[in-house]
Amino acid sequence: MAEFKIKEAAFGVDHDPQGRFWNSRWNLHEEVLAQYALPESVSITDSTIREGEEAPHVVYSLEEKLRISRLLDEMNVHEIDCGFASINQGHLDFLKALKKEGLRIKKSAIARIDLPDYKNGIDHILEAGADIVLCALYPTPIPGYDWSDYCQRVSDAIGHCKNLGVSTSFWITCTRWDERYALDLYRAAIDAGADRIKTAGGGVLTVPAYKRLVGLLKRIAGDAEVGVHAHNNYGTATACTLAGVEAGASNVETSVNGLADGAGLAAFEEVVMALTVMYGMDLGIKLERITALSRLVQEITGIEVQPYKPLVGRSVFLETPDTHIEGILRARIKGEKTRDFIEPGAIGQKMTILFGPSALGGKSIELKAQEMGLALNGKQVQAVIDAMRTRLHMVDSLDEDEVGKIIREISE
Repeated sequence: MAEFKIKEAAFGVDHDPQGRFWNSRWNLHEEVLAQYALPESVSITDSTIREGEEAPHVVYSLEEKLRISRLLDEMNVHEIDCGFASINQGHLDFLKALKKEGLRIKKSAIARIDLPDYKNGIDHILEAGADIVLCALYPTPIPGYDWSDYCQRVSDAIGHCKNLGVSTSFWITCTRWDERYALDLYRAAIDAGADRIKTAGGGVLTVPAYKRLVGLLKRIAGDAEVGVHAHNNYGTATACTLAGVEAGASNVETSVNGLADGAGLAAFEEVVMALTVMYGMDLGIKLERITALSRLVQEITGIEVQPYKPLVGRSVFLETPDTHIEGILRARIKGEKTRDFIEPGAIGQKMTILFGPSALGGKSIELKAQEMGLALNGKQVQAVIDAMRTRLHMVDSLDEDEVGKIIREISE
């Protein structure tokens, strides 16, 4: 009987040519790919500064905003949300300072067009150096206005921007609007020449509902861009953002570590890596700086992410189960890269092994000894386990050096 090659069957993946990560072939099945209407490219608008400062207790200095902006620019992130520069002096000052920096990253700023004298606000944004004006209509009652007047206001605001020659975007908090009225406003923006229309609002839609929403906007948009801005109320922000891209959205808004008001926004690191790995997109972003960016934002804000935060958490590449350690050590002994979902160095992380109670099965201990050039018999393996168990009554885990010392002592 022919030998069944279980290892080949158990690793049905496609590897990145650079060895940075692998993608499951389940993602690449023709039935899955047939559900996509992916855009040719996707741009990232980062809102770590605007949305991040809406998080409780986060107050950036101007220099801190610029430190984050410089790193985003260095990483080739495409666009930065500079905030409500038409009504907030701090946001306007940041926009001006960013212009002086001479960075490549595009500068987007929000103009609230539901407020009186909004056109002057748009003019101030342009004088301060914005590359993109995002016209935002909030549901503020305007005396004497009927529905056609609100649609006309959107049209006038977009027209004012276009007359000034600036790239123009439009959004409303559409996920809580009545569908008929929301789509009317988006049509008014497109008819007036908007370059982009975007979703906004709370993370209250299911993933299929979000995908349908983006599909409707794509039909309205024609050649204009559709962008998405998804909050994380129910933990679905990244999923909804990816669903939006599947439906054709070509601009996505994110925040580093998911930092924002409430439950946060779709996390930069999650969206960027998911689009890169699972959807095969080259965003042009320097992935190896992702962890450094996350740590910078944590340092500046004082808000640490949970240890198991996807990709950037300090425990994500800290392995403790016996079977995981076994795989890492086997790969090391063979001189191969580990079979984890991503090579940690690809995003600036590092693989670390810790031996805790779940690593006392014995196999990883044998392999650690083998890596050290030692061969343990059964009694010696058990002696190492017993010594580790005794030590683990006093500490919660042992690093590789400690385990190596125990192995060496028992093998002598």
